[in-house]
Amino acid sequence: MPENIRPISKDVPLIQLGVYQCRFPVSEDRSVPGGYRFCAAPTSADRVYCDHHHSIVTAVDPRRARSGLHPAQRRAA
Repeated sequence: MPENIRPISKDVPLIQLGVYQCRFPVSEDRSVPGGYRFCAAPTSADRVYCDHHHSIVTAVDPRRARSGLHPAQRRAA
């Protein structure tokens, strides 16, 4: 799936998520156990998020990428 296309979220409560469904929280809902609804788009066997949400959670913050130093290294410098 191209990165610029967001899958349509199904807003599923955690209790209704099946195997290989995205566990990225997309909305709060106090009426369901746990208080959140999740994406539920298909995932690959080795991921808990769909491709779209995986790219969000693994994105590098450009402010951190510029320095090339790990945060602990920046404090020590």
